[in-house]
Amino acid sequence: MQPREPARSSHRDPADPADRAEPARAPAGPAGPAARPGEPAVGLADPDAAPTGPDAARARMVNELRQLGHLLSPAVLAAFATVPRHVFVPEIGPAAAYRDEALVIKCGPDGLPVSSSSQPAMMAIMLDQLGLQPGHRVLEIGTGSGYNAAVMSEVVGPAGEVVTIDIDAQLVARARASLLAAGADTVTVYRADGGYGDPGGAPFDRIIVTAGAWDIAPAWLDQLVPGGRLVLPLSIRGVQLSVALEQLGRGWLSTSACRCGFVRMLGAFAGPEEVVRLDEPRSLAFQMSDGSPVDIDALASALAGPASDEAVPAVLASIAELADLDLWLTMMAGRVNRLTVLAAPGDWLDPAAPPPFGALVSDGTDAYRLGICMLMPAGFGDDGRGAGRAAGNGRGAAAAAGWSGAAAFRHLGPGGPALAARLATLSERWAQLGRPGSRELEVAVWRAGAVPGRPPADWLVVKRPSVTIAAGWPVAAR
Repeated sequence: MQPREPARSSHRDPADPADRAEPARAPAGPAGPAARPGEPAVGLADPDAAPTGPDAARARMVNELRQLGHLLSPAVLAAFATVPRHVFVPEIGPAAAYRDEALVIKCGPDGLPVSSSSQPAMMAIMLDQLGLQPGHRVLEIGTGSGYNAAVMSEVVGPAGEVVTIDIDAQLVARARASLLAAGADTVTVYRADGGYGDPGGAPFDRIIVTAGAWDIAPAWLDQLVPGGRLVLPLSIRGVQLSVALEQLGRGWLSTSACRCGFVRMLGAFAGPEEVVRLDEPRSLAFQMSDGSPVDIDALASALAGPASDEAVPAVLASIAELADLDLWLTMMAGRVNRLTVLAAPGDWLDPAAPPPFGALVSDGTDAYRLGICMLMPAGFGDDGRGAGRAAGNGRGAAAAAGWSGAAAFRHLGPGGPALAARLATLSERWAQLGRPGSRELEVAVWRAGAVPGRPPADWLVVKRPSVTIAAGWPVAAR
C-alpha cells in the first residue's frame, strides 16, 4: 500500500488519524549475507568478494564505530552494517555519506541548519542508551532523513514497529521516498508536531527524540509503557545532553547521559532561545541559554575586543576531560548563563572545530561588568597565538598529538578577568573531586509542581513549563 500524501498543516489535533500514513512499502530485494553471531554483515551480495563503493565505505564506518570508547551492542552494529546511509543523503557521494559526521539536509532562511542526518557515532550511542530489543514498538520524534528510523527498524525486527514523525512536510516526503528506496518497508512516517507524540499509536516501549529539547513534553512521558524508556537531547543551561530516562516512583531518573549537539526542536514545545546575529565580529551568530537577557551592544563590544588567558590549574588528560570540565563548570558556577556560538568567521579565536561551541557569561545585562569566558586547550599548534580552541563536544583538532594537556580560560569584556579567576578556582575543586563528567552526571525529572522535596544540595534545578529538571553529581563528585 502506498503512503498517503503529507498533510497540509504541521499543527493538528494529535488524535486525528487523518495525517497518519501507512507504512512505506518497497519490493523486497535480495538479502545480503547473514551476520555471524555477534558480528554485523556488511551487506555484500558475495561475502567473499572485496567490498567496493558504498559497501566498503559502510564496512569502514562500522569498524570505526567498533572503536568507540562506548561499547555498542552487536545488534546496533549489525543494523549500521545493513542500512544504506547513502540512500538517505543522495546529494552526497556514496563514499562521503559514510563519514562519521552529521550531514546537513536542510537550512532555514537564515542559513543555519534546521535538520541533519545525525553523526553515526552519536546515533549509535543514543540507540545503545535506548536499549532496543526485537519486538519493541518505538516512537521517533524528528524524522530528518529517515536513516535513524531505518536503523531502528532493523534492530527491532519484523515483530517490532517504528513510527517516526516530523513537523516539516518536505522532510516527511523526503524520508518516505528514502525509506522506500532503502527497503525499510515497515516504518510508519507522518507529519505532525512531535511535542504531542502519537496518542493513536501509544503506548510505546521506547521513545527517542532527535531534536534539541528544552522542555520534556508530557506526551512523551504519558505514551511510554510501564518500564519504558525515553532518550532525548536535553538542554540544561545551554549544554545539550543525550539523557536516557526511566520512571522511578513519581519522577524519572537518568540511566545514562553524554554530551551531544542537535538542531533545536520546532513547534509547540520549542525553547525560548533566539538566534542573534552580529555584524562584528562578522558573521557571528549565537544563542543565550534559556533565552536569558543580554546587552547585545555590550556583548558585541566584548566579543570584538581584546582577549586574555587565565591558566587552568589542572593538567587535563584528554579533550574528553576538557569537555567534562566545561560541563561541570556550566552546572556548578552559579549565576552565569551560557552563550552558544552557532556560526563564526573561520579566523575568529581560531576555534578547533566548527560551531557550535560555548562560553560562560556573567552580568550579561550590565555593560560595565559583563564577562565572557571560553575554556580552551592552551598552547596548541605553532601559530604563536596560544590558547585558541574552544571546548565543545570533546572532538576537534586539539585532540591531535602534541597537545600538552594545559588549558586556559580565554576571557573578554570588563568582567572577564574576575569570571576567569572564579572559574579557575572552581576547576581546582573539580580536580579534587575526581574530575566528574557526563558519565557520572545524574538527571532527575518531575512533572511541573510535583517535586517531592528538595533535590540534593549543589544540584542545578531548572523549571520548564512541563517539568522540573534537577542535574548534578553524587555526593562523592560534588
